[in-house]
Amino acid sequence: MELRQLRYFVETAERLNFTEASRALYITQSTLSQQIKQLEQELGVPLFDRVAKRVYLTEAGSEFLPYARRTLHDTENGTQRLRDLQDVRTGELNIGVIYSLIAFLPRVVAAFSRSYPEVKINIAYHQTNNLYTMLRERRFDFALCYQSYEADDTFEVERLFDTPLSVVMSRHHPLSARKRIPLSLLREFPLVLPTSTFYARSVLDHLCQEQCVTLHPQVEMNGVSLLQELVRDGHWVTVLSGATIADQPELRAVPLAGNVQMQASIVSLRDTYQKNSVREFWNILRRSLPQSQA
Repeated sequence: MELRQLRYFVETAERLNFTEASRALYITQSTLSQQIKQLEQELGVPLFDRVAKRVYLTEAGSEFLPYARRTLHDTENGTQRLRDLQDVRTGELNIGVIYSLIAFLPRVVAAFSRSYPEVKINIAYHQTNNLYTMLRERRFDFALCYQSYEADDTFEVERLFDTPLSVVMSRHHPLSARKRIPLSLLREFPLVLPTSTFYARSVLDHLCQEQCVTLHPQVEMNGVSLLQELVRDGHWVTVLSGATIADQPELRAVPLAGNVQMQASIVSLRDTYQKNSVREFWNILRRSLPQSQA
């Protein structure tokens, strides 16, 4: 059994598509199929079922997948430890981030790249709960997101700063002059909200349940940029974290009454070796935060 075969198996298991997996691995589909077949022969069990041009993991494949991932992960950890001992500043840095924290990244990435020009940085935007899932699958070295209900003992969570759950609107909106907005008042205004897949919506729904308030949004969507565009014209209001409108002076975020805070954090897998480039990126990120947030 070779590490290469395990890597091929994991990639195929995650995509359940031989064509997409071979493209991601930069090999031909016939080579991928051959290597998977050799691995199945060595293990003595089929790992995939192929039914009507669809690919499914067998029971054996599902059982084997976490062990294959762990083997690849441990090998990468060991290799990275050796590289760090030699102070080799190359490789890749894979970062997941939520939309509302993207505004904090440009100056951090610029500073990091000046110090580590040979390290390739891959940044992907996802919703908070998706990031926790993808961290479990070891697709990222770490994520910048909110501490979620998903944050069990699997994760290491470092607080960066707190940001209030806020009503976001045009700075010309009648509500923009308020210092706090009662949740019940939102029933009197046209409302556009993020879908339930967003962590801010989960917090809002929990708050509504606590206060026995029912909201009836006219529009729901899973894109923050479009939410901001809709509230910018002054008709709608939405509910997001206060950090979402950083560097957008035409919008205003007024905290909801009750001081509901969302904790922006660095989230990583617990008991995982963090390479030098990760630790240095974190150091630069911490130093870049305004004193009022650090």
